[in-house]
Amino acid sequence: MDSSTQVSGPEQTAAAKTRKRKTALFTSIFLVILFVAAVSTSYWYFTAKGKKSNGPRRPPATVTVAQAEQQTWQRERTGIGTVRAIQGTDLTSELAGKVIEILFESGKRVRRGELLVQLDASSEKAELESIEAELKQAHSNLGRVKELLQKDATTEENYEQMMTEVERLKSSADRQRAIIEKKEILAPFSGEIGIRQISLGQYLSPETAVATLQQLDPIYVDFDLPEQDAGLIKEGQSVRISVSAHPKHVFRGSVIAVNPLIEESTRSFKVRAQLGNEERKLRPGMFAQVVVEISGDREVVVIPQTAVAFNAYGKSVYFVQEQEAQQEASAADRPIKNNLNQGDSSGKNRSKQKASLIARRAFIETGERRGKLIEIRKGIEPGTRVITSGQLKIDDGIPVQIARTDAARDVEAKATSP
Repeated sequence: MDSSTQVSGPEQTAAAKTRKRKTALFTSIFLVILFVAAVSTSYWYFTAKGKKSNGPRRPPATVTVAQAEQQTWQRERTGIGTVRAIQGTDLTSELAGKVIEILFESGKRVRRGELLVQLDASSEKAELESIEAELKQAHSNLGRVKELLQKDATTEENYEQMMTEVERLKSSADRQRAIIEKKEILAPFSGEIGIRQISLGQYLSPETAVATLQQLDPIYVDFDLPEQDAGLIKEGQSVRISVSAHPKHVFRGSVIAVNPLIEESTRSFKVRAQLGNEERKLRPGMFAQVVVEISGDREVVVIPQTAVAFNAYGKSVYFVQEQEAQQEASAADRPIKNNLNQGDSSGKNRSKQKASLIARRAFIETGERRGKLIEIRKGIEPGTRVITSGQLKIDDGIPVQIARTDAARDVEAKATSP
């Protein structure tokens, strides 16, 4: 036992020393690797930072700006409507017949009662002549019977029969004259007649339209307004009308009727305005933009509509903000700048302060639109310079520079509801 213990003791000591040497070696290798990694990381970081700071900077984006202004606007409400004729109809015949005469020209003015189309009524006229001849003979017979009745040469019953025959023939003649009159198509009112839809010799049925007839002066405009405006719209209020066919002309009229019924499906009500139309510029069926002028003024903040961006998450604008930026000299350049500034009379060795422009985003709440302007109810104060073009090139905090011209300055914006 003693001999084995003496042999195993030195072996265990040698093994322990070997493990310690291996552990120290691995630890040394690990520390070397860690040191190399730290040095490499520091070198990469400072090198990249130096390149970033010394490299070329992104040039400012070129934009155009406009100043938010405070204006006084008259209260008004806008709506979309349709131009309608005061009187308009498609001319048709009550009776069927062959067209033998067309007495109007397409697109011309006609007067009330003017004969426009004549249908063939020769058989009806011949029948009328026959009835009138019988009526004449019946009148003669009635006169003779009346004389005989006064001489008691005939009976009262015979006289009454002759009277009945005369009245029957009169009714037949009147009915025949009415049929002949219905063979004539007359203008029911004065107006402008459209393009004719028939030809000579055509057999005209009662449901066939001859032409359209429209009274154009004065003329109506029917439009809708939301129910919250029901208490503001009254008869006699002035309205302004604009149509796409005459974009530079403003038509003026007045409200003549307000529908008392609010439509359940749209929660809106109809309003009718009447306008003069002496030049015949307004035509039935035209799409019209209507502005109802309401008494009273209000102060509003307005900006160009081109400055507003409409997104799914809200409405926003970019505005220009001045930022003071100090040019700090690096340690390497500082002695050179000091030498250059030795002859400076001001004796200043520090860099000057200068103002730079950056774009900032603001979410806004808009109101009415008039012409090229839009009302800003929340988010922009008067005097703020908003960016009107170049928004696609910028983001919040991006440096910008102001251009002298605006490529979109001639873009016209239509008036719309809030």
